[in-house]
Amino acid sequence: MTEKSMVKADFVTSVVLIALGLAIIVLSLQMPTMADRNQSVFSAPGVVPGFIGVMLTLLSGSMFLRSLKRKALQEVKAGLAPSDVLVQKSTRRILTTIVMCSLYALLLGRVWFPIPTFAFIFIFIVLFEYDKSSSFSSQRKKIIVAATIALATTALVMLVFQKLFLVNLP
Repeated sequence: MTEKSMVKADFVTSVVLIALGLAIIVLSLQMPTMADRNQSVFSAPGVVPGFIGVMLTLLSGSMFLRSLKRKALQEVKAGLAPSDVLVQKSTRRILTTIVMCSLYALLLGRVWFPIPTFAFIFIFIVLFEYDKSSSFSSQRKKIIVAATIALATTALVMLVFQKLFLVNLP
């Protein structure tokens, strides 16, 4: 990525992340408080998402200011995306990630939690680590490691949420 395209990417990314951070703040403020149950306001379910939204907004704001200092508006006026953006490997990887995350989100709550979680992690690792130019037998270890990581992560997430946080997963 060139310096000019990086400045444009920082500008666009910061704008999107500021909007996302503000949306998170608004939604976390709309969550119920624990004051009506005589609980501490810091035990409300919106505290952590609100904090994350504030931090995301602040950090994105600093990236936005940095991109403005680097003359991002002039670069954006010249064109938001380079003409070959759709054929770049990084663009395909980002689009693949977005599709996978969307499919995972659609499956959550419809299928027992461990199945889509294991599948998502396993497929994600294999897609981005598997070398199509090498033989399958030389990459068998990558498949085994991907399955091990997916299985361990799925089990740990279930254990932490169900036993530590006392949250039932779908």
